[in-house]
Amino acid sequence: MIDKNKTICFSGHRTEKLPNSKEELGILCHMLFVEIDCSIAKGYNTFMFGGCYGFDLICAEQVLIRKQILKPADPINIKLIAVVPFEEQATRWNEYNRDKYYDILSKCDEVITLNKQYKSGCYHERNRYMVENSSKLICYYNGSDGGTRYTVDYAKKQLVLVLNLYDKCIKRVIQ
Repeated sequence: MIDKNKTICFSGHRTEKLPNSKEELGILCHMLFVEIDCSIAKGYNTFMFGGCYGFDLICAEQVLIRKQILKPADPINIKLIAVVPFEEQATRWNEYNRDKYYDILSKCDEVITLNKQYKSGCYHERNRYMVENSSKLICYYNGSDGGTRYTVDYAKKQLVLVLNLYDKCIKRVIQ
């Protein structure tokens, strides 16, 4: 059973809309890791991601890294849950993203598959599921149309706290 008050979901752009320099991507990953760590310190213990290549897989990787950090004096158990819109989501992706996706899914505590096959609206269904089962959304949203915009807007309507790392990353890169 998912405790909404202790659950965070992630949403963000695919690789094409993410920072393309190693420096900017490094800043994003560092900020994401810090946010995950701060959230854990505040009592969050469950992290959900939608399983798309790009920001989703970066978030999952950061949670998996955090799960490996052991603090013997204060052991913390966190869960990573993939929420997949349909079974064959990754079949048309390039080999690199597909391999990364299946590797990450194999390390998740749970994989929730909402549909056997693709159907119209299944990505929005996945996004609503994650938002409805979370109290916080960590996103990378640059203001453009698409699934991330839908998810951010839906989260705000559901009174879910939204933290947009895009704004923070832009400020860090400019400085």
